[in-house]
Amino acid sequence: MLIDELTWLVADRVTDHQHGGGPKPLFSAGAERDATALWRLLRTIDPETASAGVEARVARASLKLGWFHYHRWRHAPDGGGHVDLARSLLCVDQVADDVRAVPVELRPMVGRFTEPGEQADAAVALLDAAAADHEPALLDAAILLMEPAAARMPQRDPRRAGLLARLCRALRRRHERDGSACDLDQAIAWGEQATALARRDGGPPTALEADLARAYRCRHRLRADPADLRQVIDLLTRATTRDGRDAALLSELSAAHRQRYGQDDEPADLEQAVTLAERAAALPGGRASTGVLVNLGDALLCRYERSGNRADLWRAADLAEQVVARVPDDDPLRSVYLAGAAAILLRRHERSHELLDLRRAVELNEEALALLEDEHPRRPDVLRCLAAGLHQRYRRLGADADLSRALTLLGWALAAIPADRPDRAQVSMEIVAVRLTRHLHTGVLAELAAAIELGEQVTAGAPACPPEWASVLGQAYQLRNRVSHELADLDRAIDLGERSLAGTGADDVALAARQARVAAAYLRRHAQRPGRTDLDRAIDLGERAVALTPDDHLDLPERLSDLAAARLTRYRFARSPADVEAAVALAERALAVAPGGHPGRSRLVALLCAAGQERAGGGGRGLDGARLRELAGEVREAASAAPVDRVAAHHAVGVLAQTVGEPRLAVRMLDAAAAFLPSVAPREAGWADQQHRLGEHFGLVGAGVAAHCVIDDPAGAVEFAERGRGVLLASQASTRVDLDGLRQRDPRLAARFQWVCERLNTPGFPAGERQRWWSAYDGLLAEIGALPGLDGFLAAPRLVDLRPAVAGGYGVLVNASRHRSDAVIVPADADPILVELPDLRMVDVVARVDTLLAAVSAGPSLAATLRRRQVVSDVLSWLWDTVVARVVRALPDRPTGGHRVWWLPTGLLGLLPLHAAGRPGQPGALDALVSSYVPSLRTLREARDRPPAGSRRHLTVAMQRTPGQAELPGALDEATVLDGPTLLNDEATTDRVLAALTEATWTHFACHAVVEASSQADSGLLLHDATLRLPDIGGLRLPRAELAYLSACSTANHGSRYADEVLHLASAFHLAGFRHVVASLWPLVDQVAVQAARSFYRRLPDTPTADAAADALHQVTLELRDEHPDSPELWALLVHSGP
Repeated sequence: MLIDELTWLVADRVTDHQHGGGPKPLFSAGAERDATALWRLLRTIDPETASAGVEARVARASLKLGWFHYHRWRHAPDGGGHVDLARSLLCVDQVADDVRAVPVELRPMVGRFTEPGEQADAAVALLDAAAADHEPALLDAAILLMEPAAARMPQRDPRRAGLLARLCRALRRRHERDGSACDLDQAIAWGEQATALARRDGGPPTALEADLARAYRCRHRLRADPADLRQVIDLLTRATTRDGRDAALLSELSAAHRQRYGQDDEPADLEQAVTLAERAAALPGGRASTGVLVNLGDALLCRYERSGNRADLWRAADLAEQVVARVPDDDPLRSVYLAGAAAILLRRHERSHELLDLRRAVELNEEALALLEDEHPRRPDVLRCLAAGLHQRYRRLGADADLSRALTLLGWALAAIPADRPDRAQVSMEIVAVRLTRHLHTGVLAELAAAIELGEQVTAGAPACPPEWASVLGQAYQLRNRVSHELADLDRAIDLGERSLAGTGADDVALAARQARVAAAYLRRHAQRPGRTDLDRAIDLGERAVALTPDDHLDLPERLSDLAAARLTRYRFARSPADVEAAVALAERALAVAPGGHPGRSRLVALLCAAGQERAGGGGRGLDGARLRELAGEVREAASAAPVDRVAAHHAVGVLAQTVGEPRLAVRMLDAAAAFLPSVAPREAGWADQQHRLGEHFGLVGAGVAAHCVIDDPAGAVEFAERGRGVLLASQASTRVDLDGLRQRDPRLAARFQWVCERLNTPGFPAGERQRWWSAYDGLLAEIGALPGLDGFLAAPRLVDLRPAVAGGYGVLVNASRHRSDAVIVPADADPILVELPDLRMVDVVARVDTLLAAVSAGPSLAATLRRRQVVSDVLSWLWDTVVARVVRALPDRPTGGHRVWWLPTGLLGLLPLHAAGRPGQPGALDALVSSYVPSLRTLREARDRPPAGSRRHLTVAMQRTPGQAELPGALDEATVLDGPTLLNDEATTDRVLAALTEATWTHFACHAVVEASSQADSGLLLHDATLRLPDIGGLRLPRAELAYLSACSTANHGSRYADEVLHLASAFHLAGFRHVVASLWPLVDQVAVQAARSFYRRLPDTPTADAAADALHQVTLELRDEHPDSPELWALLVHSGP
């Protein structure tokens, strides 16, 4: 065992010394090494948990090591050897019950025959040595001797008060080193005795009161007990009353008042803190004291935080730079001073926008952290300060590494703070703030969920929720509402926000930021539950926030833009011209005060364009052409803006350009917006995160297609739709490409690219790993593109490359926008045909979709059935009149059996049954067309190019009984339609189904499905144990999959929120590899579902391929129409997707 080996090595040195070797064996390099190793090993062993065997080894080692250091001490020069004496005393104290184990000279100090006087004298010498040498044993040994000496020294001994004062100081210092609360309690107990003795004897107690005050102040930091802080202020006030020329004491009293201000928010304490700090700094001793200057800077910063007085902040920063310049490199507090200076410079950056201040703050913090040992008690403070600097630098410059490191540093800080310390809660809320920033910039929902969970834990465990915490947590609930659309989230956000305002003083510099946050919550609640009260409250708070924000404040542009957005919203609600004029003026002012290069400028441009659009649409003047082109130039150059803001700005400028008659500019801007769109979604995150970020740009596809149609560019319209629709699916599909051509050109590069793609297609890996692999993917893509002939590898497809996908028929893009509506017919061998749709208005599309979705999701009552029947019939008639009839007329003469078409509806049009359009009793789409739907022409091309199945292997999944759902009797009937393996009811677990899908080429699902309106990615098929979600299905890679028949509710319903992402079960099965998918636009009637499935399979030839699926489903629909001519809700819902 190592302890035994080291013990005998040390004992041998002592033996050599005692047998005539002199001091040399004690001071050799080997002796130093072995003794130090044994000393460190003994300090790691906890005697409370050690076994009896280990205890015996420790006792033997302590004895040998104690004698080793004793002999070294005896041979040390006069006045030296204090460390050896300290270590000797600490070691032999472990065995001091045996008087023979203690060297004779040490027996008056440890053991059973000690002398208080000698203990006190030795302790004082050790304590003095500890002031110059940071060896922990010196302080520990001094306390070891002083405690029994103080207990046994007579009450009347004139040395007692001084000894108790030293003991108070020593215990406080050890607490600062080790964090022991017991040491602190003992320090205060001994200090109270010392002060009482001094007062009794009539001596000057100033120094004693100061030491006791420092101990109370440490305990207040530990436990936040207001009584301890009162004691600090009382003691220091008495001390400074006797000696008003002591700069250090004045500075400490100032710090105590500042601490109490932070606790009670009493302005008088803050003013007293500044006054005392100024007095201290004005004294000769104060001007020379680094600590006094630091305290004055902290007091001025604190007053700035309350009042916003710029002069206080600038003076505090100047003092901070003075401190940094004067503090020596070897000063033990240098790291603390550097971190404090960094905090002040960071605050000045927030006000000044000077990157120099931000860079300097991070630089000082980095140096401070490098100077600190891992166990240093101030390390958590420095970690927090550096994290704050990195957080701020990320917000300014957008480097992902800064935000990740800030979160890591805060995690380290939290781990280093004991569980009972009140400042753990503050660090936790700082983690919440960083996570919220990361969610804002990446859209990753896991960050938001973690922030809310942690924030609720902190506030629930705190005796009172400070205004700052309430404000941050309220913001988190606002952000969650953007995803959830749950009013309860906004109600919680507003409740927390109002509580934060109630707890914030009228002159508190934080008030404006908190008012702005609550204003945003009221505005969001108005958007979801329109009402003038919330809207007016939002504007009132927004105006107050702007009024309180200085002209040079970094957040002024954002607060102006928030107020502009609120005024714009009220204009849309009440149509008051004053509101839209104010919105334009506020947005212009926000742009004017935002510094060049500010990453938020693109967002401001988007808002200004939206306000200008509303003003022009309401009959007012739009932005003039020169200003519009100026804004367009700005957003094109905004390289530092986040992708989400770049897309929004290009989109807004493009739409405004459409409105004011600048079609070419509109096309350029909207094309750029679509080009940035793939970079908006956090690819390393899940589908839910990506769909949310992409869904924020709803309307872009409609605007871009319309812009190309305005300039008579139907080919460009189709290419725009291909880039802008199904971005998430295209991103996933880009990792599943045929690499044969690349393998022929560069096999090693192909192998690397395939390996990365496989990693990206494997679910369950952490986001950090996926981010790394996406970075590798981008790098490899650049390498591949540089190879001769492969410059177009995975590039956005051109129409000329996509047209063969519609061989034997026509692709039909249908688009509706605020400006115009069109269809574009794409033949396989000719230029596309533009068909204007003047009667198709966006407002009607929204209304029809809302009505249809409400009707088809209503219950089975007679009234609901009759209503559903009427609504579907009306929608089919309207679609025929406004869209499909015009498309049919633009096609060549109809061949026998009808034209083959693939519908590509944009946005909400994808929820409508274009394939079944027609007036009751008259020929319609079903008579003229054989229809399919596809997410994109690229999807259709990939399905055509995929090798057809070579064998037909069936899988049926039937759920007659699903936990928590109504029974589906027809599922059992459907289970018999196909032969082959069947997973029925409780056999159909997600794991079994996923495994079975890898073996099947044809699959049939007869079960319930769920469509999650708030998160389409969470939609799926309801199986026995869980929901088989879209990402689970889309994550499969099934190269021989042929046909998926989804006899479940609404499996082709992509919802309205993320409509252009075309996310539904049918598209997920396409992504998994199925060439053909049959799905439904709305819920199926059980018996009709059985009939349709049987009829469908009966019409298909007995071959491995399902290329007749579209024709078969078309015949099934006609059959159902013939049987139920007056019930279109029964036959207009089934759709085919595929070649």
